[in-house]
Amino acid sequence: MPPVSRFSLENLSLRSYMAVCFALIIIVVAGFLISISYFDTREELIARNEILQDYAERYVTESVVLVDTGLRLYDNTLNEQMEAAFPAYLASYQASDGDIEGIDLEELKRSLEPGFSGTLDLYIINESGVIVASTVPAVLGLDFRQFPDYFQAITRIRLGDSFAADRVVRSVPSAGEGTVTGTLRKFAYMPTPDHRYLLEMGLESDAFFKERTDLSYPGIANRLLGLNPNLVSVRIIDTNRVLVSDPTAPDAVRVDDPAIDRILATRQGYSLTDSPSDTTTSYIFADLADPDTVSDMSLVIELVYSGALLQEKLWQTFILHVLIGSLAVGMGVALAYGTSRLITRPIKEIIEDVDTIARGDLDHPIRSMQNPEFTSLENSISTMIQRIRDYSQEIEREKAELQIAATIQLSFLPRTIPRVEGYDIAAASLPAREVGGDFYDLIDLGDGKTGFVIADVAGKGVPAALFMVLSRTTVRFSMQKTGGVSRAMADTNRMISADADQGMFVTLFFGILDARSGVFRYANAGHNPPLHYHAATGEITQLRITGMAIGVDGDQEYGEDAVTLQQGDILVFYTDGVVEAINIREEAFGEDRLHGVIHRSCHLSAAGLLQEMHEQVQVFVGGAPQFDDITLMVLKAG
Repeated sequence: MPPVSRFSLENLSLRSYMAVCFALIIIVVAGFLISISYFDTREELIARNEILQDYAERYVTESVVLVDTGLRLYDNTLNEQMEAAFPAYLASYQASDGDIEGIDLEELKRSLEPGFSGTLDLYIINESGVIVASTVPAVLGLDFRQFPDYFQAITRIRLGDSFAADRVVRSVPSAGEGTVTGTLRKFAYMPTPDHRYLLEMGLESDAFFKERTDLSYPGIANRLLGLNPNLVSVRIIDTNRVLVSDPTAPDAVRVDDPAIDRILATRQGYSLTDSPSDTTTSYIFADLADPDTVSDMSLVIELVYSGALLQEKLWQTFILHVLIGSLAVGMGVALAYGTSRLITRPIKEIIEDVDTIARGDLDHPIRSMQNPEFTSLENSISTMIQRIRDYSQEIEREKAELQIAATIQLSFLPRTIPRVEGYDIAAASLPAREVGGDFYDLIDLGDGKTGFVIADVAGKGVPAALFMVLSRTTVRFSMQKTGGVSRAMADTNRMISADADQGMFVTLFFGILDARSGVFRYANAGHNPPLHYHAATGEITQLRITGMAIGVDGDQEYGEDAVTLQQGDILVFYTDGVVEAINIREEAFGEDRLHGVIHRSCHLSAAGLLQEMHEQVQVFVGGAPQFDDITLMVLKAG
């Protein structure tokens, strides 16, 4: 009986021995690497999904705050007009000796309504929060005690002594219905001198719906659905449980949902997961309450996510890794035999060539290889080197173009500071990149008058610089043509709005100093309010905002105001890059620190104060990068 041969690696030829060893190594290593790659990819997909969800929630929260800010600016434009109409309302009440039945509300409405764009209605609310008289019969007898927060707010106003304005909000259709699903109205209030009643005006206008269409909550929902493929639905509901993200408005849609009731009661968001349907619903509470208004404009945002897409990607990833692993093992076993001796020499030569290139010799050639695979590697490395050359040249070209653009931009800033008798002026701008969006200007208007301009264009880089040039040229033209700040601001807004691309706008402040009288007249289009240091008292006040940013609404009109500068008074003009400068602890410089610098350095010249403010900002931020342009301008009365 012949002996039974036993399998042993020692019995194999060297080539077979190496092939078997290589194959075993490839199987173990490939299996290990594929497993690690799969689990890393799986964790990355889950992490990306969570990051995408977090981004969606932060995006929608920041977006509703931004939209609400825009709506607040628009809503507040009617405050002065409505406040001016209340004296006639109070006079009618006083003429009746407190007997509201003696007030002809319809006649009063006809006398007041021509001054408004829209339909004006009048209401009288008694101490119990009940509408006891109105030009809208449907709401007579409406008891606001069913809305506790609203009743508390109007009681506070009734017991006070001043005018109060609400935002543009949904109204109650009728006393019997008791839901806030009526038309959009702008309400304002004035207490009677005896505090027995609260006089109310309500203005209804088609412009309110258009404005809320332009500053769109539905647009936020649609953009969010486009950004996150896992989102199934987005709903935005106000505190009256009205769906504001429905583009089919103006008809209000009321949402009756216990989850919404819970959010409004606790004013806190939460998430819940439905395992059978593989969905997660995230509720976010956007706290937009404003103590200066009667209505709470806060919102509840409902985001419904589906996990189906993530599960599908995980399954595809698993299948892909199994296929890759199988293919790698099969190719490794097939190619291991007969390649061991051929692989050492080419690899060594490649390492030598790449090492030479890594030391900076980009002209060093890769030695030619006989194998197609190594020939392909040679070509790839050569292509990579050529691309490195091309990218380096492109970077140098772009840097040169940005430097040219920066030079052009600087040429539009004033080269010299004009001399104004009795006043000291200093100004400087430091862009965050080679090209920034801030600018300032000083314009000699003749007859002892000088124009002061400071602005901040939305964005950075070349587009912001080009928009800055347009804005600066338009402001100069408008100011020299009109000579008045409010009219010049309105003309500037119309011209820039006609040419501005979507999303481009600029916050702008300009004023005119009459050096002979010391009167400084100004208009402020959404810019950081300049600071007025009063030398006599040491007090610092702000120059108010008189309208929204340039380029947002071409029909916007702007008010104007004036201050009189006394000896030693200082005006400090600045952009948000100053107060929003962030240090390494992510703290903002803020207005309080800016006020402190002004108080400590008010004895310095305008140039000295400007330098001190800039140095204090730089000391505060330390090694943190500059994220926004910094522009400062100082006017000091001698």
